[in-house]
Amino acid sequence: MKKKSPHPLKGGEDYEPVVTISTKRLGSPLGDGGKIEVRVSDNGGGIPQKILDKIFQPFFTTKPTGQGTGLGLSLSYDIVKAHSGGVESGDERRGGQHIYNHITSLNNKMSNQQSFLKLLITLLLCTSLVNLSAQQSRVDSIIQLLKNSKIEKGIDSARFTDAVNLIEKSSLNDESITVLENTARLFINGDDEYWSYRVKYAILNSLIATDKTKSLVYGKYQLGQLEKSKTPKATWISGAVLRQLRLPYRNSTTLNEGFQYFNENLKEYKLKNDSAGLANCYYVLAGFYRTIGLLDQAIYHMKKSVSYMRADTATDNSISPFFDPVGRRNWFNNISVIGFYYLQKGDYNEALKYTRISFDDDTRVRSASSINTPNTMAQIKLLSGQLDSVMYFLDLVLTHERNNSAPDYVASSLQIKGFYKIKTDELEEAEVALEQCWQLIKENNIPADARPGTMAPDYYMALIRIEQKRMDEAIALLEKDIVRLKSQRLYVLRDLKLLASLHEQTGNYKKANEALASFISLQDSLQSDQEKYGSLSFETEQEMNAKELSITKLKSENKIAALTKYFSVGIAALVLLLAGVLYYRFKAKQKANKVLETTLSNLKSTQSQLIQSEKMASLGELTAGIAHEIQNPLNFVNNFSEVNKELVDELQQELKAGKIDDAIEISNDIKVNEEKINHHGKRADAIVKGMLQHSSSGSGKKEPTDINALADEYLRLAYHGLRAKDKSFNATMKTDYDATIGNINIIPQDIGRVILNLISNAFYVVNEKSKQNIAGYEPTVTITTASGQPPSGGRSIVIKVSDNGGGIPQKVLDKIFQPFFTTKPTGQGTGLGLSLSYDIVKAHGGELQVKTMEGEGSEFIISLPVNS
Repeated sequence: MKKKSPHPLKGGEDYEPVVTISTKRLGSPLGDGGKIEVRVSDNGGGIPQKILDKIFQPFFTTKPTGQGTGLGLSLSYDIVKAHSGGVESGDERRGGQHIYNHITSLNNKMSNQQSFLKLLITLLLCTSLVNLSAQQSRVDSIIQLLKNSKIEKGIDSARFTDAVNLIEKSSLNDESITVLENTARLFINGDDEYWSYRVKYAILNSLIATDKTKSLVYGKYQLGQLEKSKTPKATWISGAVLRQLRLPYRNSTTLNEGFQYFNENLKEYKLKNDSAGLANCYYVLAGFYRTIGLLDQAIYHMKKSVSYMRADTATDNSISPFFDPVGRRNWFNNISVIGFYYLQKGDYNEALKYTRISFDDDTRVRSASSINTPNTMAQIKLLSGQLDSVMYFLDLVLTHERNNSAPDYVASSLQIKGFYKIKTDELEEAEVALEQCWQLIKENNIPADARPGTMAPDYYMALIRIEQKRMDEAIALLEKDIVRLKSQRLYVLRDLKLLASLHEQTGNYKKANEALASFISLQDSLQSDQEKYGSLSFETEQEMNAKELSITKLKSENKIAALTKYFSVGIAALVLLLAGVLYYRFKAKQKANKVLETTLSNLKSTQSQLIQSEKMASLGELTAGIAHEIQNPLNFVNNFSEVNKELVDELQQELKAGKIDDAIEISNDIKVNEEKINHHGKRADAIVKGMLQHSSSGSGKKEPTDINALADEYLRLAYHGLRAKDKSFNATMKTDYDATIGNINIIPQDIGRVILNLISNAFYVVNEKSKQNIAGYEPTVTITTASGQPPSGGRSIVIKVSDNGGGIPQKVLDKIFQPFFTTKPTGQGTGLGLSLSYDIVKAHGGELQVKTMEGEGSEFIISLPVNS
């Protein structure tokens, strides 16, 4: 009995695939002048009317790359014609297709059976020969097609498009690439190289599908050539090539190199103030961050990309495939990608807001939805529980006229459909959809990290197997999915969590522990990267920039107005002012001298006690941070100890049962766990020793110190110290360290206390401001390091600690570095923190300065000479 499956065009109706071959004699029954009719028919999707007249043309095929040469029907037609026969095609769009071969007998002495047998042998031989020379024939045919597209009136765009499409579907070697590039030169018209670069762009896409390393070399070379080219729209062509290079980086083991390459380009485009380059680089980096699971960074970078673009034009006059990098088309594309990132983050309201913008524009401008946004809309509805409209959006893709040119989006729709059917408990239909998804992935070499998102049908197939209580098959599918997804950390975490649960349910606790350990390790890696790449949100950054600009503008306007208004009376008032100032300073100095004598007398008797008090307060904050730092290794020690306890019980059972080999294996596991316990114990010991070293008085000698590591260490200690005292406290931490600084000679304990004091003060003020419940306020503390050049010459390093707290009132700004001055409530500060910090920096030959704006925040700047 034949298995029925959904028809690819009928959207799930029962479909029974049937292929029929039949023969019959026509005309004379004696074989003299009669004919044999051979019919081969099927009930598949049929042949679209628009290509029906092309099917017997050489090299025309609708099959995926590598599955057809496009010469089969052409050769068959010629062979039958050589036998004085004819070939016809009948077609019904949804009813299948029929090929009729009318073969006339050529020799009265040869039976019809012999003639037909020879014909079949001839076809087989021809097919073998074609396979041997198919690649060369394809390249030759492409070149001929390109040449034929160059006509007197200009370019036959239809033929040219067919040629470049064939290039993208071909596997090219160096010789083929050289020949194609030489042919592309025929299309250069003065400075205009548009048509030539369309050929090169197709070559790049072919290499991306077949040789990712070679594609990177080729793409970067073309970018270098474009910088020297005078062709119109060179920026648009460069943008398309640059964006396309994201694919080989993203689907290989060179993602870190991709980060480096695009960040270097980003710096260059910033120096040039190149909006197109910045938009492209931010776009690509957003995709990289999504790949490694850092969705906040992905959203930030995509919004940065959009900020350099415009959507206010009716059209952007783009010419396929090179679209205006900052134009309307790319703007709507990037907006839809932001919606997709919010979907992955689980923020369905934001996802719907952004996706709807792009979806509505596609519907309005093109009178039909495009092929990318409906998938995201379907996922939003599915994950937010609005199941009634899921299939509506999926059908917009599955029945779209462009779906043949975008198999990755169709595969994504089928994956979503499979998940939807699981949700509605239609497991058979879910399985069929996921099998169709896998078929498209294999036929079109769709990578795991594809354009429409991560392709992971095995995960959803595993969900089906779990519902069917086929746990072993579900486990195998998840293990396969983990290997395929590789760098897709969020999805690997999802798979590992489910895998550990399944192993536990099936009683394989060893495998469950292994999966859980992998989960914890990967989660720690992700958390580490999130802290490493932490940053302001895009909206906060924009708001701060706008406020800074408005404040600067206001100051400038006020300054000009004041100068204009009071210049006429300024000179007269200046004489009186100087006299008054001199008299005031004389009296103030007398008064200050008396006060100073008394203060100095008291200070000498209490200074040492207060300094020690300040150091103990600093040590208390360090201690809280240390407790947090050693918690992780202690957790590992405890977990592995519990596992060893269970393994010892199993060892005893195996020994009692006489299973020596099993007992040895368990003992090896115990040994490995003991090594891990020892490793994490030493790690905790090292943390304690290191932290106590920083909290001690030290030798007081300068030593080479990594200032970036020191700053980062005290940032974490200050944060966790404050969290230990106030569990409700929370703040965003931003860092921007200059990796080129290297080590500098300082007293690490002293500079560490300065940094700790400044960071602790920053956390205190943002925490106080957050208690005011200001709408939209997000407490943020930032620490940066950079190289500087002091006025006296040489080189220095600059450490900046800034916050967005309430700022320092102007009336107390001059007092903040004075001993015993504090704005904190009684018992919460000694008033010596900034004073001691100022003295320590001065002792290092440096400077400690402050910039503040009341109500907006403060920034403390430490400048240290490198040669000190």
